[in-house]
Amino acid sequence: MALFRLQVAFGSTPRGSEVLRGHAGRALNGAIMLLLCLITSVLGGSSAADVIPRPEHPRPDFQREMWLTLNGRWDFDFDPGQVGEKEKWFVPGEHKFSRRIVVPFPWESELSGIGNVSYRGAAWYQREVSVPSSWKGKRVFLKFGAVDWEAKVWIGSKYVGEHVGGYSPFQFDVTDAVTFGGRDTLTVRAYDTTDPSTPTGKQTGWYTRASGIWQSVYLEAAGSSFIRQIRIIPDIDEKLALFQIDTFNDGGQSEFEACIASPDGSFREVRHKTVLLPGDNSLVVRVSVSPRLRLWEPDSPFLYSVKVSLRKGSRLYDEVRTYFGMREVSKGKYGDRDYEYIFLNKHPIYLLGALDQSFNPWGIYTFPNDDAVREDISKAKEFGLNFLRIHIKVPEPRLIYWADKLGVMLMCDIPNFSRYDETARENWEMTLRDAVARDFNHPSIISWCLFNETWGLRRHNTPEGQKWVAEMYDLAKSLDPTRLIEDNSPCRYDHVKTDINSWHFYINDYQKARGHIADFVSKAFPGSSHNFIGDYRQGIEPVINSEYGGISAGMGDRDISWCLKFLTNELRLHEKICGYIYTELQDIEWEHNGMMDFDRKTKFYGYQDLCPGFTVASIHSPDFVAIDSLPCPTLPPGGEFSADIYMSHYSQKKISAAILKWSLNGTDEYGNQKSYLSGSKPITFSPYSVTKVHTLKLQLPEERSVATLAVTVEDPRGTVLARNYVNVDVYQEQPTRREFPDGKTCVIRFDPGDFAESKWEKEWPRQYPEKTSGLGSGKVLYELSVPDGVDISSLKGIEILFEGAARAGLAKVDARMADFPWSRKKPTDYPQTDTTKWPTDVNVLLNGKLVEKVHYPDDPADARGVLSHACGKDPGSYGYLTRVKVSGEKLSQLLPSISERRLLSIAFEVPAEGADKGGFALYGDRIGRYAVDPTVTLVTSEPIDLKEARASTR
Repeated sequence: MALFRLQVAFGSTPRGSEVLRGHAGRALNGAIMLLLCLITSVLGGSSAADVIPRPEHPRPDFQREMWLTLNGRWDFDFDPGQVGEKEKWFVPGEHKFSRRIVVPFPWESELSGIGNVSYRGAAWYQREVSVPSSWKGKRVFLKFGAVDWEAKVWIGSKYVGEHVGGYSPFQFDVTDAVTFGGRDTLTVRAYDTTDPSTPTGKQTGWYTRASGIWQSVYLEAAGSSFIRQIRIIPDIDEKLALFQIDTFNDGGQSEFEACIASPDGSFREVRHKTVLLPGDNSLVVRVSVSPRLRLWEPDSPFLYSVKVSLRKGSRLYDEVRTYFGMREVSKGKYGDRDYEYIFLNKHPIYLLGALDQSFNPWGIYTFPNDDAVREDISKAKEFGLNFLRIHIKVPEPRLIYWADKLGVMLMCDIPNFSRYDETARENWEMTLRDAVARDFNHPSIISWCLFNETWGLRRHNTPEGQKWVAEMYDLAKSLDPTRLIEDNSPCRYDHVKTDINSWHFYINDYQKARGHIADFVSKAFPGSSHNFIGDYRQGIEPVINSEYGGISAGMGDRDISWCLKFLTNELRLHEKICGYIYTELQDIEWEHNGMMDFDRKTKFYGYQDLCPGFTVASIHSPDFVAIDSLPCPTLPPGGEFSADIYMSHYSQKKISAAILKWSLNGTDEYGNQKSYLSGSKPITFSPYSVTKVHTLKLQLPEERSVATLAVTVEDPRGTVLARNYVNVDVYQEQPTRREFPDGKTCVIRFDPGDFAESKWEKEWPRQYPEKTSGLGSGKVLYELSVPDGVDISSLKGIEILFEGAARAGLAKVDARMADFPWSRKKPTDYPQTDTTKWPTDVNVLLNGKLVEKVHYPDDPADARGVLSHACGKDPGSYGYLTRVKVSGEKLSQLLPSISERRLLSIAFEVPAEGADKGGFALYGDRIGRYAVDPTVTLVTSEPIDLKEARASTR
């Protein structure tokens, strides 16, 4: 995300000014915004304060043409003594406000301009508003997306009303309080202490809180009779949508007409005449989409746009724009299986999901701009996901809108409380009702998740506590019978009553994860008490994993590429599992297990370097070829690799025949790339199933190598349907320290830990024999004897082969987000490769003379660090294969010093005066990426006395 784009989005209008809305304003506003963007770009952001943040309508699912945003700079003050009401701060001019805040960002956030993360209590907001004179005769609504937790509102000195609830939209009719064509003072008192009896989600004890106004504030105008709410229920069998329209009639009993129209002609307009009584009314209108039924699917998320209007005679009272998707969510058996799957539009759908906690570094709970909202959903699609679990937060409506628009299914959590009492239960139930009411029409939402990991449910081990959770399941089902309801997303095996049988695990060990998953699946059957609590038992509910990962919240800043692949592969081996939720979509503050960084920068996985064409999206694919193998087995040269290959086929593609192809490639102990073997086999498999398609047995090369077995499934035309890979560590024993492959070549290997001297600006405490490293500037020196029998005077070439890189230590953990104070550094931290680089310049010296300058761009860690992951040391870290060749005049200058003591002194130096002083790491053949020890090769013009050389003790 460009800095310029962020600068433009973060500002606000001057006090009292508004953005025009409706037909007349859009073209002008577009030109103004473009001009402001250009000015901001030229001036380096100096006019950013003059640009309205979040100017788009916050509710595309319920939007009137006549509206004004009130986002921007407001006067602001904290009120720690809670004296504001007594002193009448709401009276214009009564209190001199000392600060300014940018709405709609919470006061803890950077974008608010306040950035106070410690304050809890009351705060006051004030600004002038100007309602256009053209709105006279209309009903004016003051609308808030959300204010955490309590809000009281005044227009001038007139008290308008109050609201309780941190995630719920609310509005006030301010028609009689505003001056049409004039100016009024709007004042809001927000009160938030993050009380444990209120739903707070991960604002409590996890991440930065979000207090006060955190969603858009705006005005809308409608007629005196108007539409309160629209609830749309799709029926794909009947090819119709049922519109339940709640209205308010301001006059006496009379006939109105509700009109439901499609702006793009997707369905025929429906006009429904009805008699409305004074006050609140509800009517039901059936809208046929036949014969042009278009279903909403993740791969084709078609949305029907709608205008719903309310008329009496020729007079238009109200018109609301919304949309809907034709889709059906259900669960049921497939074929002759005795367990259920999740169905979308009457076919099984494999949920390829991630946890989305929907925090960001700049606005915390509030996205900086609408592009950022869209980008999160777009990245999920780019990663291959079709599903997100919005985690214990009721998100901004525009996040759900973009999921609707781009095709990502959602499970939406209700935020938890942390103190179990009657107040907490009432607040939680209120939040559930409000969330369902607000978001009922979104086709992307397929499930509501009521509780997470039993948080706050202190009585869940009692029949009374379990009964309440079961009652809340029943309540949610009654509020929304069109979606699946999960009672509790458990880590303690304690479901009560649920449509989905899910569980959590965080295991970073393949064998343990393999056993854990197999054990869970074996215990998933009707009547099983596993994963249920009290007297409750399993039925045949669909089984999904609702949180998994190798790096949990407390494990620090480490590479996820390795565990993401092998854990997901393991889940895909089990036919009974019909979906998963990887933790998580993005890093958050001190939690580093996201598929992208917290600031939404790209992480690099390194898959394609090992297996061309393989990406994160290859893992999250409805058609997946699973390899039942360790992620990197260690096998002897010439040994046999054997693994069963399975096809997990959950796309809607009809595939009658396919071809399984495989190849084995690797890097030998001399750093040479090798292609060892390849093969293919016709295969068949069944839809919505996991089918064993082949047992692959391969003879491994007769040499040490770090190899990659790449597997693809292709259709008869050669289109790749799925790909996967495993690494194979072809190794049996440490290679000889000296060898003589021919009569004129001497190879000398050494261990990184066998240095003669090591001195660095800062010593890194975690050293291994297989890897040595130092931070900042410094030097590590190795001394190698030239064996007797090697005629030094006949040397014609020396090659130094090694795997090297920068070494950042814990500095890179902070460098990734240096401006944000959330680091919880651990000695085991080794950040995954991303756009933040840690370069270093290394001089290679031979017998004191510079023979090569090497620039290393980074201290990387990702799937390419095969051996580091396999041995569990600095997991994922690796270096760059480097060859330094010395010959000709340079070698001639070195011969006297080599001959003097028959000694090679090899130093790797990061000079103190260098531009990039990012430390240095030297890798051996059991850590890093390559099966290569630091190796010196001597090539002579005269034959080596092999007998003497092999007997040499030098």
